[in-house]
Amino acid sequence: MVFLSIIGPMFIMAAISVIGYFIAKTNEITDESKQLIISIMINVAIPCIILDGAFKTKVGKELMSQLIIIFILSIIITLLLLLLGCVFARIFNYSPSSARKMAFIAGLGNTGFIGIPLCAAIFGPKGALLAAAFDTGVGIVLFTVAIALLQENYQFTLASLKQLMNPPIISIIVALFVIIAEVQPPEIIQQLNGMLASLATPLGMLYIGILIRVMLKQKGTISISRLTVPILLKLVIFPILTIVVVVFTNFSMLMKQVIIIQVAMPTMTIAPVLLARYTQDEEIGVKAAVYSTICAILTVPFMVFLGSKIF
Repeated sequence: MVFLSIIGPMFIMAAISVIGYFIAKTNEITDESKQLIISIMINVAIPCIILDGAFKTKVGKELMSQLIIIFILSIIITLLLLLLGCVFARIFNYSPSSARKMAFIAGLGNTGFIGIPLCAAIFGPKGALLAAAFDTGVGIVLFTVAIALLQENYQFTLASLKQLMNPPIISIIVALFVIIAEVQPPEIIQQLNGMLASLATPLGMLYIGILIRVMLKQKGTISISRLTVPILLKLVIFPILTIVVVVFTNFSMLMKQVIIIQVAMPTMTIAPVLLARYTQDEEIGVKAAVYSTICAILTVPFMVFLGSKIF
């Protein structure tokens, strides 16, 4: 049932990406315009999806414990995937610097841009909340361990902690307050929040389509063969390992499905930005995000189908 329900949203996302591609083909896309889309997604759409889940979901002790468990698991899983990414990269004879990039690409998924909207579309507000808890754990690892991994001479500063206080994480805190205090904002506020939340999926996939066009215009030197290992790890090996592990837990079916979907997400959309900033290698980030997202249209439904058969 879940397998069938994921086909529709994935098809819609793919169609929106195609529209984004043609928009980029017929219009000049600048760095500023790309940053604008990212800003709207991170600062408005994703936080509103999280709050929408809090407004529409009755949360008891069971759901609160599930949110905490998924948050903790997300940190553990992401750290393990980064470690496994480094190990596999070294096994396949990547240089130390390339191994760090490959681990970053393979270990960190698009749990915010695509994962939260997708879980919201399939499972409703409760799924969105659980996906947001997973994404929060990924965000914490991203702005601490993952950023340190990319830099050869990393030094911890208070600025590193400031990066954790971004709108999605702030919205998680607000959502928890709403849940615990049982606060219900006025109907007009809920409607406004719901409208803004609905921006997440189309904006995220339009951006992917734009990246596809940008990648095709660039005459880079990185071939797909260099990205085969990290993308295979990200979309196939790591999700299968996750399925094998969660099948032995007593988590609810919804928790298992959300975890599998989040682990199966393609390389995060902001990978090009972070790789350009910390390694001066934007090209590999763009290609990893684009190729993995295109492949994920097929691999994510397959992983959900595989998980449903095992469970």
